[in-house]
Amino acid sequence: MERKRSFPGVGWLSSRLRVKFILVVVLLCLVSWFALSAYFVRSMAGYIVTAYGVSTDPALWQAMSRSAFIGLFFLNLAVFVVGAAVFFFLVIAPIIRLRKTMQEYYETGKAPERTVRSDEIGRLQNTFADLTAAAERKDQAERRLIASISHDIKTPLTSVLGYSERLRSAELSQERREQYVGLIHEKALRLKAVVDEFDDYLDVGIHGGDHPMALMTAEELCRRLEEEYGEELQDAGVKFSVQCDAPKAQFICNWQQMRRLFGNLISNSINHAGVPQLELTVRCRQDGDRLCLGFRDNGVGVPRELLGQIFEPLYTSDKGRKVSGLGLSICQSIVKAHGGSIHAENAPDGGLLTEISLPCVEL
Repeated sequence: MERKRSFPGVGWLSSRLRVKFILVVVLLCLVSWFALSAYFVRSMAGYIVTAYGVSTDPALWQAMSRSAFIGLFFLNLAVFVVGAAVFFFLVIAPIIRLRKTMQEYYETGKAPERTVRSDEIGRLQNTFADLTAAAERKDQAERRLIASISHDIKTPLTSVLGYSERLRSAELSQERREQYVGLIHEKALRLKAVVDEFDDYLDVGIHGGDHPMALMTAEELCRRLEEEYGEELQDAGVKFSVQCDAPKAQFICNWQQMRRLFGNLISNSINHAGVPQLELTVRCRQDGDRLCLGFRDNGVGVPRELLGQIFEPLYTSDKGRKVSGLGLSICQSIVKAHGGSIHAENAPDGGLLTEISLPCVEL
């Protein structure tokens, strides 16, 4: 039988809290030292007075010294008790509460609340709350992803089952049979496209940083892009141009991933540009220690309020759900795996401009 995992413990104190604890101990030691100094001075004074005959009753001074020692003991005890109580309520108790909050989230999934404390424990509490909120958003995105893929598969699969059932049970003319077979083939291709795109999404997410990287110049990248897509796009009636303003700039990349990146950008523009004569432009330039790759089309662009969503998994402007909306999310994952960033904006004179920034390598 599988053992139930116990909630992992929380470390004792962070480095800053250890420093605070040491400071408290040092402060207590200083207080004790001052008290001991006072006791020593008082004892020496008593000894001097007795030695020089100012008082003829040494027993009196011994009693006074004993009383001072007892008082010092209780003073130290009180100081340590008060210090320990303050340390417990200010440091230990909040850590215990935070651990209980973590355990409650671990066992029940209850999200932790943020705190108004501004010290290290407060920042730790708020960081944990932010992490759990991010994990919850990721979990919801994964559920939406599964639901969306299920929908994208179920719709054509239902059509395939319906047409195949008619082929089996109905008396159909040869023309109608060929029509149904063509429709079944079309739906099967759509299913394959959905599965392939989902497979690409998983491949980038799981093995995003595992692909072999190699040094490449910007000039070589532009040349490969033109060779890969130029003739194909020209045959499809799409104008495609590549401009390299920093041919000697070098960066580390995986060519297969870069080809997938630009392939998805091109497919996105073809599907959503909404213009009769599509023009695509790739421009490569260097900005300090960054290589900037700009991909632009002359389409209708994206509404400003939606620009921040286009790289999210499953986002698509296709109301008929003919595409699964993973292409640009795959692009973002590829760019992140290369240590870069990607964002999109509407170009001033029309079209969508996608800017990719990658780190350069200086040799």
